[in-house]
Amino acid sequence: MTRKYPTQVEINGKTYKYEKILKDDFFSVNVLYRHTDADRYVLKLSDFRFIFGKLLRPFAIWMSSHEYRIYQMVKDLDGVPELGPRLGWRGYFHEYIEGKTLHELGISNRNALPDSFFDELKYLIRQLHQRRIYYVDLNKRGNIILGDDGKPWLIDYQICQHFKPRRGWLGRLGDRIFNRLIQEDIYHIYKHKKKFQPHLITEQELILARRSKLAKRYDKYWGRPYRRIKRKIYPSGSNEIIWYKWNKMRDQTKRTS
Repeated sequence: MTRKYPTQVEINGKTYKYEKILKDDFFSVNVLYRHTDADRYVLKLSDFRFIFGKLLRPFAIWMSSHEYRIYQMVKDLDGVPELGPRLGWRGYFHEYIEGKTLHELGISNRNALPDSFFDELKYLIRQLHQRRIYYVDLNKRGNIILGDDGKPWLIDYQICQHFKPRRGWLGRLGDRIFNRLIQEDIYHIYKHKKKFQPHLITEQELILARRSKLAKRYDKYWGRPYRRIKRKIYPSGSNEIIWYKWNKMRDQTKRTS
């Protein structure tokens, strides 16, 4: 199944031209556009590329709209790339951040991380939580960027969840669920810190880096079975593999003028 995207776009009165594919997985394609070396934007186009994916196009539209709405709620925060315009029903643009993801950086290059990196990341995540947003996907190192400015940047808000404040027992129940879930975001911060900066992690942070019983049950009864089924259907593909080996793949997407 091929995907279509424009060869050039107009953003804030400037012309940006296609440069390359950054990520091409089962759920979306991320396309890089350049105005100058220091002025680039990423188009994220939601498009399910798997069996019967086209039948789920309405869900892809909803997912893109959901992510853009979350992005609008956090776009003013330091560490969130500048938000650009929408493209059709399933696409939107955001600023390209120069740097490396934690996945690209790898444990062997962890000395490149400033000592304050995870403290600043924790502060960013806390600001999301203050806006009642549960990030959800912090376990993926590919979502966390060490910018060339030495700061942490957070991308990919597709499965973030916003808990609207409510009154009465529904509000109390929602608060209880939200407060429990955001502990998983905290866990992943310190799990990464334990891997990348073991010499800086405190005793209290080591406690927070331990997986909760709820998370262990979730992984046992949902996470691992899901991964086994996915690998049987797509034995040679995953988001991580496709993203970080883009330069070894043939670009089969269609560009439109």
